[in-house]
Amino acid sequence: MFAGSLALTGCALGPVQPLPSDTAARLAPVRFLLTFDDGPDSGPYGGTPLILRQLADNPVTPGIKALFFVQTEHRLRGGGPEGRAQMRATCAQGQLMAVHSGMAEGHTSHTRLPSDVLAASLRRGAADIALQCGAALPVVRPPTWRHDARTEGVYGQVGMAMLMTDANARDGKFWGWNISLRRRPHMRHELERVGQAMAAGRLQPVEGVTPVLVAFHDPNGFTAMNMTGYLRILVETARDNGLPLADPPFYTDTQAAARAALARAKAGVYARESWP
Repeated sequence: MFAGSLALTGCALGPVQPLPSDTAARLAPVRFLLTFDDGPDSGPYGGTPLILRQLADNPVTPGIKALFFVQTEHRLRGGGPEGRAQMRATCAQGQLMAVHSGMAEGHTSHTRLPSDVLAASLRRGAADIALQCGAALPVVRPPTWRHDARTEGVYGQVGMAMLMTDANARDGKFWGWNISLRRRPHMRHELERVGQAMAAGRLQPVEGVTPVLVAFHDPNGFTAMNMTGYLRILVETARDNGLPLADPPFYTDTQAAARAALARAKAGVYARESWP
């Protein structure tokens, strides 16, 4: 298993082609909107509090605001007392929260659920978040990224819009371990795709910047321990790709982040065209 893991994780990635400077000059600068799936991961050694500390205090952009897609009913996530307390603590820091799963079974694919069961789970998940945070952001990210026209119709019926991602750290993939040896070249290639989408006019500005969605998983211990490093990697690989960066390069205002997320969900267009 370990050898297979190394082969899959450490595969070679070729060079990237940076955006021409004249193309970059006419684009609205990038501001990263970080998203985290599958939590909350609570407790004294939990991934969520460790990530929150780094978002708040880091040398790249202190006070980052992100969007957490949570499993509200699973007993080891938001369904237990520690998970509910972590949801409250997360929102109290000005972070955004939205539904990933509202099922007690946890990470259940929405495409496997009957429409009425899916709708009830989404309403229950939003209500769970509202009890801890006052309100949930009305967006949803389907577990394992699986969706279809039917599930998207259900999202609309309950007043939610689907929000996917432009760049994926792929830290939700476990090949027998959760260390990412190639995270820098991988992110460089993810952001090359972002630059191409921006140049093609597929990613539209919101309030003067281009919100770029990046997906992580807070229960991943390696991600949690290395979040500050990921922040550096995002900024540095954006520069490698010739992407113009906003100042600050990450969202630090909760409401601005919420507006960006809602605008991107409404547009429904991403740098990525396949999932995960």
